[in-house]
Amino acid sequence: MPNATGSAKSIDYRDEKQQERCGEPLMKGRNSKDVDNITPDGTSFANPSNDHFFLSKSRDQSKVNGSTRKKRWQKIKGACNMQLVRRRLPIVQWLPSYNWNYVLFDLIAGITVGLTIIPQSIAYAGVAGLPLEYGLYSSFMGMFAYTVFGSVRESSIGPTAVMALMTFSYANEGGAAYAALLSFLAGAIELCAGLLNLGFLVEFISAPVISGFCSAAALTVASTQVKGLFGLKFSGSSFVEVWTGFFTNLSSINPWDAGLGCSSIVVLLLLRKLNALKSLGSLKKVGCLRNRFVDGSLWFISTSRNAIAVIGGCVAAYLLELNGLTPFTLTGNIKAGLPSFELPPFSINKTDIDDGNSTIFLTFPEICSELGAAIGLIPLIAILEQVAIAKAFACGKRTDSTQEMIALGIGNILGSFFGAMPITASFGRSSVQSASGVKTPLCNIYGGILVLLALGFMMPSLAYIPKAILASVIITSVIFMVELEELKPMWKSRRIYNRTVYIRIGISAVRCHFLLLSLCQHGVRYFDRSRCSFVLVGVHGRKSSSSGIDTNTRKQKN
Repeated sequence: MPNATGSAKSIDYRDEKQQERCGEPLMKGRNSKDVDNITPDGTSFANPSNDHFFLSKSRDQSKVNGSTRKKRWQKIKGACNMQLVRRRLPIVQWLPSYNWNYVLFDLIAGITVGLTIIPQSIAYAGVAGLPLEYGLYSSFMGMFAYTVFGSVRESSIGPTAVMALMTFSYANEGGAAYAALLSFLAGAIELCAGLLNLGFLVEFISAPVISGFCSAAALTVASTQVKGLFGLKFSGSSFVEVWTGFFTNLSSINPWDAGLGCSSIVVLLLLRKLNALKSLGSLKKVGCLRNRFVDGSLWFISTSRNAIAVIGGCVAAYLLELNGLTPFTLTGNIKAGLPSFELPPFSINKTDIDDGNSTIFLTFPEICSELGAAIGLIPLIAILEQVAIAKAFACGKRTDSTQEMIALGIGNILGSFFGAMPITASFGRSSVQSASGVKTPLCNIYGGILVLLALGFMMPSLAYIPKAILASVIITSVIFMVELEELKPMWKSRRIYNRTVYIRIGISAVRCHFLLLSLCQHGVRYFDRSRCSFVLVGVHGRKSSSSGIDTNTRKQKN
């Protein structure tokens, strides 16, 4: 109702006593707009000076959230400091201090390793069952990636005998597409393991297991080259099949290939020891061997022996062909030119094995099902080789296993875009790189450029490489991976109750290593058979030195 002044009085449906009891003033004199903004406790939303309890709670919550975000940002900012950047990008450490005095040493090391990796990668492509040019496709990208992300300047990554052997059966099924996809998947797993800081897990794998696996792989790879060494042609690629076929086809041996291959092995082994001539007792007093130029020449010939053998074989085969003679089995034409940049195939059209005229479309899950255990085993073995070689050349310094995983993963992923097969560090090439006086990882750039030049201009000449020469290069490279000197400390490492039990476990260990290789070649059907043996070998996981001698044994001796 209107009052005396004519203004409308606001209607309040609550009694006065209730308002007074609540300690709130009466709403006389307030307009209807204010009534709509009244809360049950009598305060007004329209007045910003009044702090309602809902607003105070939200403001407190926003303060808490703000402080939490600030703390999280401080943690992220503290984690992403310059020290972490230097650890994850090692090039930031050595590039600012790089000077012209290092250029000559890195250039010599890069060219020397390039001359070594070219014939080796061509030969390893044959081991993997791929066209020979794919060995060179797998050589350069890993070297470029390791220049930026690698932490050990002596380490050289690229195709190896073990990786080629593990790729062989899958390349036979799906060709180069399967090899490139294996490289991508292996790289992804290696990179994820590095980003998750899983480098410490490598320490739990014992030295005897790594030694036994590498020795078995070396014997298997050397056995696969018997056919090329003696010019034989028969089916079979496993250890037993090759030697059975060799003794069955002795009458079919090509004397030219056999003579060239065996003589090449002798020459390569002699050239390997050429640099040690000056240390012989009868030659210590020869003054010319102490000359700096002569000493450097002997070292260069010794380290470039594989390239010398390949070039010599090419020249001999070419001259004989000019005279109408083709006594040697040659590699044939190798595709020239640089590889195209493309994503690895995540779906392919595969020729049906039962019906050779039809094709089958395979999706990515179906391809992964066919690859099976190799998706996990190949990155595992690659990481083991990479970290072991990095530690061997660290000279007692701390090795960042996590960073080696990251570098290896990025190298495999980038290589898969050029059709590369899985890669890892090579002990032979790393030894050459170390002996070359390398100063920084920049030497990998020079080696990779040499591989690209070979792809662009040297492929027509490499078609004259005799297969016997490639077989001798592989045999002389992998035979020194058989670590016979490790057998004695492994035998003394642990005494189990009686010799019978110990011999059984030793047989199980050897069986495990060869079955692991068979698993990589023939799929997962051998996994259940080798699981028990692998557990038995894993009992010896604790080691105190590279020789594999157990700490408990040393305590008993002391």
